[in-house]
Amino acid sequence: MSIGSELTAARERADMTIEQLSSATRIRTGLLTAMEADDFSRCGGNFYARGHIRSIARVVKADPAPLLATFDAEHAVEEEKSRREERAAVKAPTLHPARPRWAVVVGAILVSLMGWGMVRLFTLPSDIEANASKTATTSATVTTPTPKATPKPTAAKPTRTPTKAKPPVLKTELTLTARDSGTYLTVRDRKGNRLFQGHLSPGIAQSVTSAGDIRVTAGNPGNLIVTLNGKRQSTTLTRFTAHPDGTVTKTTNQSTNS
Repeated sequence: MSIGSELTAARERADMTIEQLSSATRIRTGLLTAMEADDFSRCGGNFYARGHIRSIARVVKADPAPLLATFDAEHAVEEEKSRREERAAVKAPTLHPARPRWAVVVGAILVSLMGWGMVRLFTLPSDIEANASKTATTSATVTTPTPKATPKPTAAKPTRTPTKAKPPVLKTELTLTARDSGTYLTVRDRKGNRLFQGHLSPGIAQSVTSAGDIRVTAGNPGNLIVTLNGKRQSTTLTRFTAHPDGTVTKTTNQSTNS
């Protein structure tokens, strides 16, 4: 049994609604609903999540020790990963730009200039003779006409076959309204993603819209009013599937993931 389910069961044993628990603990109703759905990411960190768990346990007369032990066991890996990342950030080496050694650079330039001067000193007469021979000899320039390029035939572009558009997935609009003493609900889409989970108080309505089927698990279906695509449906099934065509069928165990 998850921490959120245990918190929900303890609140129901204390005969309290989400609003009453929020007033007693000064924790927002939206955050309480998320915690009962095992979503502690909105608490602002594990430290604040533990504090909220203690406050809820104190109000509903529950022992906070098992809840905190389960929470620490499930979130110990995340804390260890965060600590490793912090240690890695502290130990990261700092790179300093290398400073040029100006004495070596200046020495290399001087050596290059001296070498070039020695080469020019011993090759100067040869340069004079070479220039004189170039002046006496007249070279003829021959211009070769550039052949015209033969145009290449252009290949015909392949004809694209139009792709058939996929049929659109129909949407399902489902409204669940609690009556009498209310009921606990778990609502998922056709892929198994959770759309809503928690206790639905009397007179409170929860509306969801999803592409394709919507699967519902109700703790007390007799206290539930089902409205599918604008039409009221009558069902006493604990687990049922609402279809886009406006029908309701029993959910099999193989397709249930709640």
